[in-house]
Amino acid sequence: MRPHANTLDAQVVLEQPASRAASLGLRELAALLKIDLDGVNVDPGMTFTLRRVQQGAALYHAGDQFGPIYAIRSGTFKCVLLDANGSYQVLGFPMASEVLGLDGIEEQHYRTEAVALEDSEVAIIPFPRLAHLGGRAGGLQQFVYRLLSRQLAREHMQMWLLGSLGAESRVAAFLLLLGERYAHLGYSDTRYHLRMTRLDLGSFLGLTQETVSRALSRFHETRVIQVHNKELKILDAERLHQIVANARHSG
Repeated sequence: MRPHANTLDAQVVLEQPASRAASLGLRELAALLKIDLDGVNVDPGMTFTLRRVQQGAALYHAGDQFGPIYAIRSGTFKCVLLDANGSYQVLGFPMASEVLGLDGIEEQHYRTEAVALEDSEVAIIPFPRLAHLGGRAGGLQQFVYRLLSRQLAREHMQMWLLGSLGAESRVAAFLLLLGERYAHLGYSDTRYHLRMTRLDLGSFLGLTQETVSRALSRFHETRVIQVHNKELKILDAERLHQIVANARHSG
């Protein structure tokens, strides 16, 4: 049984678009993913359907046959790896301008489960079609390659986060990195919502829920951050950087 089947099985992925537009053109998709297509001959008729995903619903499940990949237009997801016993490991928290589903390319089925942490919207990208176009048009190959490159970069960052830092410094690094991701989208890098639960954050960082809560409480008490439920404000970013740097040097 999936650990969150009570929410996933009771909800469905909505097919209707959340916005007035029912689809995105390739240039709009590239702008969303912040990939430059200047000088590339783009078919104006090439469009990608938009889909809404309700909070708590799965966009796809582990083991589902691989079909499209998904560009997140708005919202936040968690990617979960399930084992045979039903326990799970959170592998990341993709958000707007990032892509879901690339893990299904090699074995032709999705290895993870993507669950919406808030009402979200994605653009559906039929990967075989995109790969075919990339093979025909050299300019589009960079589109595909950069998507794959970003996935590798995120995995390398996660390996660094989990492999070289202690418990408190992992939480500090995560807060800073999450702020950078929000800043990349044009939002504040010091004031944002933690969409994930403490349990899911602990799973991602390789820590217990209690350890994550203690670290956040300690940062709050020492005026490094201000946190109330899911609302978080970084008061002393320099101190967070020092915590991470000291952990790396001590290692």
